Amino acid sequence: MPSPVSPAPSDHHGEFTPDDLEAAGAGGPVRDPGYVAPTDPRTVAALEHWQDLKFGLIVHWGLYTHLGQTGSWSLCRENSGAFMEMNEDFTGTEAEWNTYYYQSRHTFAGQDYDPEDWARTARTAGMRYLVLTTKHHDGFAMYDTKYSALKSTAEDCALGRDVVRETFDAFRAQGLETGVYFSKPDWSHPCYWDKGREITDRWANVDAGTEPEHWRPFVEYTHRQVEELLTGYGEVNVLWLDGGWCRAPREPIAMDALADRARELQPDILVVDRTVHGRNENYRTPEQELPDERLPYPWESCITFTRSWCSFAPEEPTKPVGDAIANLVTIIARGGNYLLGVGPDATGAMSSHIKRGLEAIGSWVSVHESAIYGTRALQAEPQLEGAAAEGAWLATRSDGALNLFHLPEDIRQLDHDHPQRLLPGGELRISSPDLPAGDLTATVLDGGTKVPLTRDHEGVVLELPTVPLRWAACVRIEGAQS
Repeated sequence: MPSPVSPAPSDHHGEFTPDDLEAAGAGGPVRDPGYVAPTDPRTVAALEHWQDLKFGLIVHWGLYTHLGQTGSWSLCRENSGAFMEMNEDFTGTEAEWNTYYYQSRHTFAGQDYDPEDWARTARTAGMRYLVLTTKHHDGFAMYDTKYSALKSTAEDCALGRDVVRETFDAFRAQGLETGVYFSKPDWSHPCYWDKGREITDRWANVDAGTEPEHWRPFVEYTHRQVEELLTGYGEVNVLWLDGGWCRAPREPIAMDALADRARELQPDILVVDRTVHGRNENYRTPEQELPDERLPYPWESCITFTRSWCSFAPEEPTKPVGDAIANLVTIIARGGNYLLGVGPDATGAMSSHIKRGLEAIGSWVSVHESAIYGTRALQAEPQLEGAAAEGAWLATRSDGALNLFHLPEDIRQLDHDHPQRLLPGGELRISSPDLPAGDLTATVLDGGTKVPLTRDHEGVVLELPTVPLRWAACVRIEGAQS
């Protein structure tokens, strides 16, 4: 039997190569008609509320973790990269790997999974919502579905737990909102991948156009599973649908009807049919990347904190804390939300590196809450001049305030053990239509140092002190009414 996990790397940072974006996305070019803004008042309000949350957690966990894989992509025949390869010590055929993969549920115990600890840690990190993998492309459900025997609650699965229910309950108890990650493709379903036929890639080998009677059961199955998740697991703030290649005209799943039913069951839900675009993609989800500029629609960057979307080794390493903080500041300054990706290891445990990293992120976020949550991007980039204007400056706005962040040049290399740098001192002249009206004050949020400020017809002038900062600094400029 191949080992279910790989040895832990000795370096807690490791090497970080982002997953192939094409593999996880649409699977081919998609015509973009432009963002379609919702018109339903409840959806509009839900989207505005979601944009206030800013910082979320996406958790991947499943059979693939138990096998030391970075996802269920090893079942796919495309062989487009290392993440699609079978375990090195497995010597069987691809068909035998498929059987072995699903049989691993018999030993997938996840005995160390503690959803309460994950929820507490996420809250400490400053996260406001969760997106949980309820089912990845392999079709193995991490909840008690009635429509498949491949599930975490099955008698033949060593786990024997409804992971979605336990996790949602724990996160809600900590005040976080909960979202459903659900894969539209399901490689375990015989009407998606008919095992009696050749399987060559990620797409269905059933032709929906010429074999509607063979395709229809898969569509019905998909709708029923989504309905289960939206009726039996409490309030869900987002239906995060992955596998963008499963779309009309090649793989039609009556998406409009599915989205309408989701909104009927959960009137305040956001539907995100990732990379497909159109009315059922309430916000966009760039993956493993940061947009270069402010985007003219709601969006969320999903980016891993570890080497991939899940922990495929015990004591999974992380990126430096400064990298995550730089991402957070950059994303919110450009109008987006930040969805940080981690996951339990094969036993369900949280890597000590993940825990320590998330707690360190939270120590920074807690000091800068007023400049993060409920903020929006500026209408235009502020004009900065003066001795202190060098380097990376980013900004957000909120009622009666402008929040100006300074990112040190090497912030992405700064970890929890050595986060200290200095705020560049000297004059900083700021011109922006987003500056608050009236009498203004300026404060360095970390430490509360007051910053001398004068105002003229062109904007404001700050005399920045040379004070220590941890990872990044924020100078908050407030009006008297703030």
